[in-house]
Amino acid sequence: TQGGPGKRTQVPRSPNCEPSSTEGASSLAFVFDVTGSMYDDLQQVVEGASGILEKTLSRRRRPIQNFVLVPFHDPDIGPISMTMDPIQFQKDLKDLFVQGGGDCPEMSIGAIKKALEVSLPESFIYVFTDARAKDYRLKKDVLQLVQLKQSQVVFVLTGDCGDRSQPGYRAYEEIAATSSGQIFHLDKQQVNEVLKWVEETVQALKVHLVSTNHESGQENEWVVPFDPSLKEVTISLSGPGPEIELYDSTGRSVGQELGLTELLNIPNSARVVSVKHPLPGTWTIKVRCTGRHSLRITGVSALDFRAGFSSHPVEDFSQTRERPIQGVPTHVLLKCTGLTFPGHLTHMELLSVAGHSLWTLAVPLPIDAGARGLWPVPEFRPPRESFFLKITGLDKDGYAFQRLSTVSYTNIVADPPTVRMPSRITGNFEQSVVVTCEVESSVPFRVRIVKSGAQLGEERSFRISSNTSWEISNISGKDEGVYECIARSHAGVGRANAYLFVIEPRPLVLPPHNVTVFPGGIAVLSCRVEGNMRYNLTWERAGHKISGNEDSVKILQNSSLVIPHVTEEDAGQYDCVASNTKGSSRAAVWLHVPEHPRVTVLPVTQTFLPGAVVKISCMASGYPSPRWTDDIGLTNPVTSFRISVSEHGTLTIKPAAPEDAGVYSCLGINNIGMDVQRATLIYNEAPRVTVVSHSVLVAVGEDAILECSATGVPPPVVRWYKGTSDEPGILHIRTVQAVDAGDYSCVASSQAGTSSAVVALNVGTKPKFLDTPTDVTVDVGQNLTLPCTAQGYPSPQVVWSREDGQPVYTKPDTVQLEKGSLYIEREYRRGPVVPHEGQAPPVLSEGAPAVSVLIGSPFTLPCMLVDGKPPPIRHWTHNGKPVSLDSRISTHSDGSLHIQRAVLEDAGVFVCTAVNLAGSTDLSVIVYIHVPPSISTGPAHYVTNEGMAVTLSCDTQGVPEPEVLWFKVIFSLQTTRYLMDSRGSLVIPEPKPEDAGVFVCNATNLVGYASREMELQVNVKPTVKGSNDQPEPHTVTAVIGSEVILPCEAQGIPTPTVTWKKDSYPFPAIAARAVVLPGGSLKISGSQQTDNGLYRCFAVNIAGNATILYRLQVQIPPKILPGPRLLKALVGQLVTLPCLAHGDPVPELKWFRNGYPLENIASTDQYGGSLFIRSVKSSDAGEYRCVAVSHSGEDMAEITLEVLEPPFFASHEDVLVEEVLNRMVTLPCPARGSPTPEIHWFKNGLEISDSQSGFSYLQNGSLVIGSIQTTQSGDYKCIATNEAGSSEKRYRLQVNVPPSITGSGLLSDVSLSKGNQLTLECVASGIPKPELTWLKDGKPLDLSDTQHLTSVALHCYCFFYIV
Repeated sequence: TQGGPGKRTQVPRSPNCEPSSTEGASSLAFVFDVTGSMYDDLQQVVEGASGILEKTLSRRRRPIQNFVLVPFHDPDIGPISMTMDPIQFQKDLKDLFVQGGGDCPEMSIGAIKKALEVSLPESFIYVFTDARAKDYRLKKDVLQLVQLKQSQVVFVLTGDCGDRSQPGYRAYEEIAATSSGQIFHLDKQQVNEVLKWVEETVQALKVHLVSTNHESGQENEWVVPFDPSLKEVTISLSGPGPEIELYDSTGRSVGQELGLTELLNIPNSARVVSVKHPLPGTWTIKVRCTGRHSLRITGVSALDFRAGFSSHPVEDFSQTRERPIQGVPTHVLLKCTGLTFPGHLTHMELLSVAGHSLWTLAVPLPIDAGARGLWPVPEFRPPRESFFLKITGLDKDGYAFQRLSTVSYTNIVADPPTVRMPSRITGNFEQSVVVTCEVESSVPFRVRIVKSGAQLGEERSFRISSNTSWEISNISGKDEGVYECIARSHAGVGRANAYLFVIEPRPLVLPPHNVTVFPGGIAVLSCRVEGNMRYNLTWERAGHKISGNEDSVKILQNSSLVIPHVTEEDAGQYDCVASNTKGSSRAAVWLHVPEHPRVTVLPVTQTFLPGAVVKISCMASGYPSPRWTDDIGLTNPVTSFRISVSEHGTLTIKPAAPEDAGVYSCLGINNIGMDVQRATLIYNEAPRVTVVSHSVLVAVGEDAILECSATGVPPPVVRWYKGTSDEPGILHIRTVQAVDAGDYSCVASSQAGTSSAVVALNVGTKPKFLDTPTDVTVDVGQNLTLPCTAQGYPSPQVVWSREDGQPVYTKPDTVQLEKGSLYIEREYRRGPVVPHEGQAPPVLSEGAPAVSVLIGSPFTLPCMLVDGKPPPIRHWTHNGKPVSLDSRISTHSDGSLHIQRAVLEDAGVFVCTAVNLAGSTDLSVIVYIHVPPSISTGPAHYVTNEGMAVTLSCDTQGVPEPEVLWFKVIFSLQTTRYLMDSRGSLVIPEPKPEDAGVFVCNATNLVGYASREMELQVNVKPTVKGSNDQPEPHTVTAVIGSEVILPCEAQGIPTPTVTWKKDSYPFPAIAARAVVLPGGSLKISGSQQTDNGLYRCFAVNIAGNATILYRLQVQIPPKILPGPRLLKALVGQLVTLPCLAHGDPVPELKWFRNGYPLENIASTDQYGGSLFIRSVKSSDAGEYRCVAVSHSGEDMAEITLEVLEPPFFASHEDVLVEEVLNRMVTLPCPARGSPTPEIHWFKNGLEISDSQSGFSYLQNGSLVIGSIQTTQSGDYKCIATNEAGSSEKRYRLQVNVPPSITGSGLLSDVSLSKGNQLTLECVASGIPKPELTWLKDGKPLDLSDTQHLTSVALHCYCFFYIV
């Protein structure tokens, strides 16, 4: 962690503690020895730190983000402080105190390691000590950190314990050489000078050009290209007698007058010089030392690189590692910064720490021409020794450059592969499970999965660390166990184990087959368990577990039960029980042991009466069950609607009829033999007695013959009671006397019963009057009874007549009484009435002719006597028979008949008869006994299948017969689909689902009603929505990872049971990612391609089944592999626009340019999805879009194609431009290209800036020179540059100056003697050189005619011509 301003943070001692970094920021770390001998050093460091910080913070680009201080003093390191506050850092330095002393060596390497761990990448680490290292064994860790962090370690040594051959000192040299650092040997007083040098070297954008180490004194010459991006170059030479010579690109020796600055000069130890803004070109550096020395040449530039190593080609720098692997072919990916097109790399060279070339590789131009800054280098095998990487190339202006890696690289000695597997993998039974194996390896490796020594699938090879997996489909218990992942490389073998747990369902025992074995044979009872789950199979009998250790039974390895010597006692039910941790299931296996049937019939003989229920029981101990035959011996079972045989062997005849008599055989037959027992049914008919006459009248002294006949089976025996029988059926009584009168019973008896009939023997006597009639006087209006009593047998019939011949019974109120007397009711008419001796016949009050009575209710029938003298006698008859009085039937004093509790037998005609001497009268009442309706008990729940006729029984009783009406809850039944039979039962010929419900049978009559509810369940065959009974599966597609629901909305009555199968294997209701929803649909979460297959949904109920098929296809949406977003190509090049897509189904690729489909373009070709443009043109530039489309989705990638056309001119011929002095000149630069070229003008090889006096650039790139001077004549060059290249056009500018004659321009007169020679001077100047013409007297002088020259005035004229 980092502390804020003014705060000091203690950093924990953790090798993994690395602060977060800001891009481009570094740490400044001081590793300081705080032993007592370092006191002077400390004081100088404290003072020099302020200068370093001030200089660092004043730079425009601050290179330092935080400050680290790591003090060390054997044996302790720390406490470490780290802060972003420079003031706090200085305070931390001042707070250090030195103590002790004399220790040599010190724990310096551990302190350097701590500094590297907590500092940012590319940091500056300075070590101050006067002792070599004690803990030099940590050197390897430090070197790895140096290569990881790319940091520089510089040693400032004011002592080294006196022996530089010791490992503790050599460790310093190796760390300095690897990190491009150096070792400076100083006196105690020279530390401050080094700190001043540090002020200059700690800066951002530091690049390395040369780094060498030499074991002996020598002189070396280094030729280094300095490119224009180098703002400063520093040359640091550490060693005895250091000397440095510099020669610039022109060969000049560079000293202070040419900008050489000496940063550090410690005699016999170190010299550091720098040059700012060096002239671009190839420089020569000569160095010499008299002993072991090191050279570092660094610069300040934005053009730099980092290298990443990999064992296979990569396009992503994050997929590389910091160091190569020893012995493995290596690829390098160079990540360049500050290099723009057309700048490019040409070579990568491997250099030893002494600067010798180990290997040189050409760097090919990437497909994007380095636009992403990534430059792949072909494969090579790294050397075993430490090496630097040097890259060379040309910048955008064509200047050569070189850079050196910040650190030297050492090989990684590969470790054996590291293998990881989850310790536990859980899979569901009959599902797929994936066994994953993660392998980390820095070298190629092979990996395989092994279980119990057997390899799964094929061995796989990988070049880089990878995760791989093996899918095991349809797993079962046999797949459970330890799986070992073995990864093997040339560095060794790595292993890891995982245990696969298989979650298995409860075992399901399939219905087994029963077994039949003859006595003495061997019985093998087996049962099969569905599925491959693990289970424990046991056997039980009568609830007791069979151990298998008994002599009588054994259990085989396949869990079959073996009974070696079967006896009849072994027969019976055996239970097969399969169990595991999820539960158990069982099934019964019957062992049938055939034995000779033993049949027992009860009763053997049985008589029956007509209509009786006859039952014959047949029990058979043999196997199979007995069958029934009749007495003829037929083997077919008896069949009749009246005859049934129960499952227990009981024969029932209901109702029995005479023809059912006979011999019945119960036959038991099996493979052993047969046994027959018979039962005899004897038909009995109860005796029936018939008499010739129920009453025989015989006069006294005569013979009487009483006759009766009897029928019955068997023939009954007839006996007479009261008297003796002479012969069966006839009783003869001779000389009948009065005492013989009475009832004689004829009794017929047999085993079927007894019947009797009574014959009344009446002994007759002649009539005899007991009362002698006398005259009777009666008042008018009175009742009158005329007595007339006669005696005799049978009772005499009394007949009345009037002496006057008038009819006796002319009046309705005149009746003859029972005893014969005549009864005359009083009359209410006026006039005289003939008296009848004061007697009147009975008169009864009229009542209701009919009475309805509810059964069980009391009722009274009135018999009200209105008149009668003497008082009449009343008696009741019922249906012609006298009414017997008992506790239920009684008469009241008023003659009414009272019945306490009405019964059905009370129905009929009741007659009340009133009789006196005057006559008799009858009163008839019809009695109806009404019984409320009742419905016999029957089934309350009916079940039928749709379309299968059903009858709902409603057996009613009641008087009068009830009317039956059917209702369904909520509504009455009025549809023609319902029928009612004669018994009132409801018949539904073709039930439908809507017929289900509660039906009510209502029985109604005059005295009540009854109702009974019956529920009808109509089973409906399942239907599955969408099935349509089609055999072909529905295809369902889903995107991988999505949720899939396979509908199975099953409807039916009762609710169907829904089960699923996948590829003919049962699918569990609950699995890892799948579950059957309550509605029956199957939901699969996070679908994978392993879910592909044929799914079948079964919906089953008692009425039938239905099914629906699905074919699930889990698809992978298209995915286009990442590629460049921007491609730049030169005109005429072959351009490849990559578009590699994968998916399931394979996606279709379509290309668009600027939003329009790319079709039928002759210059393009498409192969494997990538688009090739042959001989690309400027018109091909634009926005390209690749679209990958499939049923599962689409993906899109966009690539911008920029077609680069190098600058060109219509004409490349050099042009001569002449202009007069002080005129304005415009030099055009009509360059074309893509992108628009950048124009630069040069005069005589030196660039002309836009701000340079006298020159200006137009917007079109033309160069304007205002008021030209002769000094501006020369060679002008217009260079047009863009990313694709450059081109130039040359001009030669000549400034013409008008002629001028020196002097005053006037010639003085000259006199001379004739014949003398005359010389006249005429000096003229101008550009171009003027032509001279002499005139004499205004006329041109022919200078060739010298003889004619006379004394004349001559004038000289200069002319020049301007073209």
